[in-house]
Amino acid sequence: MNGENLWLCSYYYEAADAYKDETGPKGLPVARRRDGWSFLIVDADDLQRLNRITLDGETILAQTAGELVDISALSWVSEVADVFVPQIVQFHRLLESVGATRAEDLGIPTVVLQNLASPFDREREQEQRF
Repeated sequence: MNGENLWLCSYYYEAADAYKDETGPKGLPVARRRDGWSFLIVDADDLQRLNRITLDGETILAQTAGELVDISALSWVSEVADVFVPQIVQFHRLLESVGATRAEDLGIPTVVLQNLASPFDREREQEQRF
């Protein structure tokens, strides 16, 4: 959003000769991000009638209570809370049950497991009491 307009900004990566001798952390050539184009998607008049914006069939913005809501961010939060966090907790319990101590070897830092497992463990203990 830029004031009362909604813009789509496009960027591209340029592998220019100026960077051909510069290598990144894995020894590959560096390509620099450049501003590409800006497209006016919704102007102030359209914004009054806008219900939603979709991209590749998925809603990314939706009008709610007179404001545009970032549905893609909302979906990400929901997926993390509903799918990924329970999977991490389940993984943590599996590690404990087999006596494993190196969760990092499987891509999840121990501190993440500890922080996420604590509330779920308390919730599970309360469920078992009733």
